[in-house]
Amino acid sequence: MPEQYDLIIRGGAVLDGSGAPGVRADLAVRGDRIVTVGEVPADAVAGETVDAQGLVVAPGFIDVHAHDDTLVLVEPDSEGKVMQGVTTVVNGNCGAGVVPYRSSRRAQEAGADLPTWDSYPGYLEAIASHPPSINVATLVGFGTMRAGALGGALPSFGTTPASSGVLGADVERPATAEEVTRMQAWLREGLEAGAVGMSTGLIYEPDRYASTDEIVEVARPLADFGALYASHVRGEGATLLDAHAEAMEIGRRVGVPVQISHHKASGRAFWGRVRDSIRQIEEARARGEQVTTDQYPYTAGSTRLAALLLNGRIGDSTADGLRGEDVLLASVPERPDWEGKSVADLADEWDVPPKQAAERVVEEGGRATIVVQFAMDEADVRTVLSHETTMVGTDGLGFGSRPHPRHYGTYPRILGKYVREEGVITLENAVWKMSGFPATKFNLAGRGFVREGHIADLVLFDPETVIDVATYEDSRRAPLGMPWVFVNGTAVVREGAHTHERAGRPVRRGVDA
Repeated sequence: MPEQYDLIIRGGAVLDGSGAPGVRADLAVRGDRIVTVGEVPADAVAGETVDAQGLVVAPGFIDVHAHDDTLVLVEPDSEGKVMQGVTTVVNGNCGAGVVPYRSSRRAQEAGADLPTWDSYPGYLEAIASHPPSINVATLVGFGTMRAGALGGALPSFGTTPASSGVLGADVERPATAEEVTRMQAWLREGLEAGAVGMSTGLIYEPDRYASTDEIVEVARPLADFGALYASHVRGEGATLLDAHAEAMEIGRRVGVPVQISHHKASGRAFWGRVRDSIRQIEEARARGEQVTTDQYPYTAGSTRLAALLLNGRIGDSTADGLRGEDVLLASVPERPDWEGKSVADLADEWDVPPKQAAERVVEEGGRATIVVQFAMDEADVRTVLSHETTMVGTDGLGFGSRPHPRHYGTYPRILGKYVREEGVITLENAVWKMSGFPATKFNLAGRGFVREGHIADLVLFDPETVIDVATYEDSRRAPLGMPWVFVNGTAVVREGAHTHERAGRPVRRGVDA
């Protein structure tokens, strides 16, 4: 009797996610598990057989810096991520994300027939009951807890204008002991539900008003669960090194690993400073501290326009300031007709200075307005990418008509531009940074590696043709050279087309399921 499987992948070059050289092998899958890596008998039968000659077979990519908290429910196909080989996202970054008791309203506001939740376990249960095409893990956002405890509006990279209220002045103070205890309880609830750690976004309200000591106290439960601390640090320009030092101090005092988000030096005056921040990280690791970073491979970032104004990045005289032409409007909830224009375009149209134009955009377009800002150096991108502490994350904000192209292009851009064309890193190292490395750091058991018994999250790509094609002008474009993606053993991309299968699951820290 021939062996029977649900899926057989024949003749691909298997990169197992460990950084080891590839080997020619077949794969066999039953249900959601890889059962064979090696030779599958020629007479074996399967529900689907894929000829992978000429293709690399790799673990599905893990986006450790995602902002798809409600987007996975509003747009469950998750096209931007799935089509570039991402099979798991880690949400809740930059201190934002879901919170108990109020955040489920965002999903209701964004569309009909969407689930609600009243707790961190409830959010993961909502993912299970309304599965997207990708797996979803989450961090607990410090900012959302702080807003809830101190009474401010909820910080968000939200999907609707209603998702971003104006924060009250009450958050511009230290948290009381009672409020810290409340935040600790929420964090513990999230960690018990399977959250992978806690994040901060220290340039954003209300996180920016919290002291190092307050963050340390709130983060104490992380150590009890072996979870990590991830941070969008307080500054990425003039204060980069001090900001990194604070993140490391928090991890050291709490006794947990640290993940520094989207490692970069922002602002022309500070280009090259990543060499100093890398040396700083190396010194911490030499002391035994578990410090790693993530990166998106672009010279432009993306964030809320209100945050740039709040931090004096537009229209001031500081060395790390942005010109109006450097800031493109990606998502303007109340004025979508402005999307694709720069702040300089509108400043010229209204005959006002760039800062005044930006303030008007926030006032009339909504505080949820998201922009793309050009502020980084290409040489720094290569330096950070090539360092051993760097893994990959999109930091994608998939809202509006012109989102940053990283939401569609991060992983194929690395594989095509930085591996094949420029040789900045090897293919094996790139796949490690995209799969095994993040799975290990974020404790995503059973994922990140092509091994027998592991979950069948897989991506098949052509190393000779894979490339991103999303641009700043036309950013919602799927990449080339990625014909197959499997999530939990199910094809969500087949021969380059999305199958609309909703095969994703909630992923809980340390749980192989």
